[in-house]
Amino acid sequence: MLNTEKTEERKKKILTSIVKTYIETASPVASKMLVSKYRLDFSPATVRNIMAELEDMGYLQHLHTSSGRIPTDKGYRHYVDTIMETQQLTPSEKKKILMKLINAQWEEMENLLESALNVVSNYTNQMSVLVYYRARNIYVEKIDLIYINKLRILFIIVADSGDVVHLFIEDENLPKIDELSKLLNFVNSELKGEALNDIKNKIKKNLISSHNPFYHVFSNLLILLIEALENIEEKAFLYQGTNKITKCPEFNNVSVLHNIIDMLEKEVELVKMLESDFKGSDISIHIGRENPYQCAHNCCIISAQYKLKGRVLGTIGVLGPTRLPYGRTVSVVKYVSEILGQALESALF
Repeated sequence: MLNTEKTEERKKKILTSIVKTYIETASPVASKMLVSKYRLDFSPATVRNIMAELEDMGYLQHLHTSSGRIPTDKGYRHYVDTIMETQQLTPSEKKKILMKLINAQWEEMENLLESALNVVSNYTNQMSVLVYYRARNIYVEKIDLIYINKLRILFIIVADSGDVVHLFIEDENLPKIDELSKLLNFVNSELKGEALNDIKNKIKKNLISSHNPFYHVFSNLLILLIEALENIEEKAFLYQGTNKITKCPEFNNVSVLHNIIDMLEKEVELVKMLESDFKGSDISIHIGRENPYQCAHNCCIISAQYKLKGRVLGTIGVLGPTRLPYGRTVSVVKYVSEILGQALESALF
């Protein structure tokens, strides 16, 4: 008669073996194969009994078309929370990522973000996804003005994060060319260091209460600037590697694949899932039906926040099937998020 500790150890070993094997093969796992592959010191009959217990516990499911079993969302969750060991990147892999993200020259922040997405997708063999919180994280470093014609000027807002926002202002009563230098000095003195989200309220308030005469002189243009700021998208959503999705057998079903494509195009639901439930942790993992939206019930979303000087700039991660190599994927996503923050700081300061 086995004691409880021995029985639990066997359950853990069988569940781990099934998860790893199913991740590798995408095929239901049978008892004989487990005994052979992992050289287990107990019989296929014993393995079958343990598999039946794990199924009763909700960790495995038995497909009617096969004698083998596959992990459930609950099984994956138990594996991730209590069994999984993070598969660390090799020193060579880390060096290559550093070289690609930090040692390269980036003229535009979006190029750096696209490169980070490319690294995540290539090193996990999954589709990579990224959210960048534009308006929330844009703090004005300086503002430039370009006169286009008498009806149109361009505001160029350069952020301390390296982001650049272009705002076209069109009106019949724009300041004349010789007044633009005064306008430029005024907006820089008033708005430098302000968050883009706060600029609108500051201008609105000062148009009413400020004694600075320039608020009166340029009131019409400042109102137009407020309107332009309100049209800025607060978040940018980027992704790469959709071809990785189409190669997953789980997504061969047309309706399942359609749901994923629809989710990518609509963005809102996926962005919410990428942002949620960090709860002080470095990494967020949503498996299958843990995702709040039905379109993602066949997916796993693993994400991490990337930061600049302690301020969260966004989230980067992967969207894949629930059958993905969790230890490897977590390691890649976490490391790239850390290096992305360093790359941003290196490029800007």
